[in-house]
Amino acid sequence: MGWNITATFIKDIGDLEINLELLNSLGFKDFELIGESDFNIGPEFGETHITNYKGSLIIANSSLGWQFAKPTQTQAEKKFLEKFPNSEIIQVSIGHGLSYCVFQNGQKIRLREAGDEIYQDFGNPLPEEIESRKLEPISKEDLEEMRAELTEEEIQNEMELEVTYDTAFELTKRIFGKRYDELEISEYNMKGFKFVNKAVATEKDYGKKSEMQFEQ
Repeated sequence: MGWNITATFIKDIGDLEINLELLNSLGFKDFELIGESDFNIGPEFGETHITNYKGSLIIANSSLGWQFAKPTQTQAEKKFLEKFPNSEIIQVSIGHGLSYCVFQNGQKIRLREAGDEIYQDFGNPLPEEIESRKLEPISKEDLEEMRAELTEEEIQNEMELEVTYDTAFELTKRIFGKRYDELEISEYNMKGFKFVNKAVATEKDYGKKSEMQFEQ
């Protein structure tokens, strides 16, 4: 199954009132509240879905992870840390990019962004990452086949991708109690609130589509 997950989790903060004021306080820009809807953890550009889940807040926006991955602190990252200074914040992107980012007590402790090679690798490995490396990310049979076509460097990149992918899913256990890809079908059916920045739909430049959703 091809996963599309672009979600930010704020752990153990209780049930918050979900409204436009909350969204704006986190650095989002020019969104309108559409109303209650099925929660979509992999929304389209210009959409934001928010839900409360067992005392944690889940925010799904396809561009938010990039706000946490820039070399200098963005307004969105600053506002998240001001709003939740003592909380654990976990961002996971799987499918639309591959990355994870973790904040604890107002500090970014880990950022890992992967592609054909590792684009960013900041902070110390997380416990989930250490455990993922103990597993066999690529079977011995697959490795033999890969060696017939790829260089050792390319194979190592593939292994790093597998570790990043597995770690991203392992991080979702911190919220759901088990990996998101291990939930029962009924557990995916969550309600939340949908917000839309309508100007994004008319913009053709994907970089601008991303940036225009957030305060600069």
